[in-house]
Amino acid sequence: MVGISPCNYILSITSWTPDEDFGILLEAAVMYDRRVAAILDEDNSTKEDLWKEMQNGKQDLYPRLLFIITGKGPEKEKYEEKIRRLRLKRVAFRTMWLSAEDYPLLLGSADLGVCLHTSSSGLDLPMKVVDMFGCGLPVCAVSYSCIKELVKVEKNGLLFSSSSELADELVDLFKGFPDVCDTLKLLRNGALETGSSARWASEWEENAKPLIFEVISKSVS
Repeated sequence: MVGISPCNYILSITSWTPDEDFGILLEAAVMYDRRVAAILDEDNSTKEDLWKEMQNGKQDLYPRLLFIITGKGPEKEKYEEKIRRLRLKRVAFRTMWLSAEDYPLLLGSADLGVCLHTSSSGLDLPMKVVDMFGCGLPVCAVSYSCIKELVKVEKNGLLFSSSSELADELVDLFKGFPDVCDTLKLLRNGALETGSSARWASEWEENAKPLIFEVISKSVS
């Protein structure tokens, strides 16, 4: 990550498959870049100008965002090519594959996690979010039927149904970073609390077991 600071690190763990629409994250990143440029009247500034200003100590209302994307899958190359074609001033992307030892270190150093997981059955919960909470990392996740069992809105994360909603959340969460980010700090505290209290047995009893029993009872009746 040499040469890309100062940034806020946003981590997304993806399988690079059609089940996880990575296009939502790309579109949200473009929207964040354009909205911040408009707010700060940077439309005529170059990327190099902005970097020089930041290196000289200029403090902006909105930070640069670095999206770190981990995982392997069939659509990785397609989206890497789309990323290379982007011309963004305040957003950058890095894709990588992490060892088991480095994975929790990156989770712990990120500022926000993004989960693109959806469930065709409407029953499964993303283990990547459990990993994020275990490292005290708040999450913005795609909304679907049972995700609220894990992501508690405005407590340990936020939900979104479109790229525009995710872009809105990024703008709101990182405004004034690092000094004036009350919502992000609140979500981080909630993620820490969730991570410290969550245990596989309790997660099973509270989340998975009731859903499975509900499906079984419906199929029997």
